[in-house]
Parts: sequence; structure tokens; C-alpha cells
Amino acid sequence: MSDQFPLVINFQGDYGMKLLLVDPQSTIDQVAAKARDTLVGIVVRPLPEGATLKVRRHGDASVLDGNMKVADAGFVKMEALDIVHSS
Repeated sequence: MSDQFPLVINFQGDYGMKLLLVDPQSTIDQVAAKARDTLVGIVVRPLPEGATLKVRRHGDASVLDGNMKVADAGFVKMEALDIVHSS
């Protein structure tokens, strides 16, 4: 059995959603960083200098706590997350 947890990522500036497999012990900030490292410069333009990433459940305006672990977030497999950036 795999210890990876599947999430669907909607990264600001991307043309569509992507599947991202993450460690359930990763924090929300680590998920955002993994998505950035996977997508930026490939399917997403480089982010502005000093950009910070925020993660929300898809369609929810509330930003998730970046220190919360995926395992503690109550996500279902394939839950969609929006990752947005601000400078």
C-alpha cells in the first residue's frame, strides 16, 4: 500500500488541475512548495519576486493553516485545493 496521498491542485496561472501525490505528514506549506516546484517554469510562468503561496479548499475563501499536516486536514482522496500567490 502506498503512503502517498492524492490531491488535485489548481495552481494560479495553470491551465488546468493536476494530480499531486504527497506524504500525509507533509504540511500544507510543503504541499504548496511541492506544487510550485513541480509546475512553475513548466506550465506556470515564474512567480513574482517574493511571492507567497496560500492554499484553500477549492471554492472556499478561507486560507488553510500552512503548518497543518495533510493527515490532520480531513481531506478526502483527490480533494481539490486552490494554490494562489501574492507578493
